[in-house]
Amino acid sequence: IKDKELDNCRQIGREPVEFHIATDALSVVVNPDNDWVENATIEELQLIFTAEKWSDVRSEWPAEDIQRFIPGTDSGTFDYFVEEVFDEDAAPLLNAPNVQFSEDDNILVQGIQGDKYAVGFFGYAYYANNADVLNILAIESIDASDENVNNNSYPLARPLFMYSDAEIMVNRPQISAFLAYALINASEEALNVGYFPVSDSDLQRQRQQWMGILEGVY
Repeated sequence: IKDKELDNCRQIGREPVEFHIATDALSVVVNPDNDWVENATIEELQLIFTAEKWSDVRSEWPAEDIQRFIPGTDSGTFDYFVEEVFDEDAAPLLNAPNVQFSEDDNILVQGIQGDKYAVGFFGYAYYANNADVLNILAIESIDASDENVNNNSYPLARPLFMYSDAEIMVNRPQISAFLAYALINASEEALNVGYFPVSDSDLQRQRQQWMGILEGVY
């Protein structure tokens, strides 16, 4: 939740209660014929997504134009990448050459798959579904593994939350019932859609928080 959204909630007398239901990881991917990059730092990502040629990032890389395939500017994935890689300044990415934006991640996959010098990013689920035709980069030498995503060492891990308010949960049982359903089934559904499950201990803590709200002790 953004600070502005938090302020808006409080202005109408709502105090958001946060439930962490899964974790996504942004995957930065390249064409399978790309044999020069397996890992990139955040600083190198800034260049990879703005420089004209691969050799502008590292001199030993090919002097070929970088072709970029990235999510549309209305997507949360775009916003998160800009926040983490470009310190919330979208202008360098928006002004970069050879960029194709699309809200359809399948189009991004096809674009990267079809060009040796292409690069892009999207949620980990789309990489997982296309791992046979894409290569994923390590970021800061850290792979997007279950362990690294859940302990937040992977730099582009993105926790996914649901929010409610204690008064709403108490007075509207359908809301508290829905949240209970989500917390009970979060791990299974996270795996089904390609997200990383929250640890059992964290889910149990949140179930206790849910119970505490309904019992009036939270």
